[in-house]
Amino acid sequence: MCTLYDRIIELCKAKGVTGSRMCLDLGLSKSTLSDIKSGRKKGISTSTAQKMASYLDVSVDYLLGEEDQ
Repeated sequence: MCTLYDRIIELCKAKGVTGSRMCLDLGLSKSTLSDIKSGRKKGISTSTAQKMASYLDVSVDYLLGEEDQ
């Protein structure tokens, strides 16, 4: 089972961008992904999830691991 961090990084790679680039493009803090990876942050806000999902061309449910496709 993928963690949130793993899913985000996998989707970024498929899109051809780094996680840092995605955060920069979306106006998110550079520490967002490192906080998720390290466990300092257990999840993301609804608005952040929506931004990321739209950027990565997936549904919020897929991004959060609620669905497999």
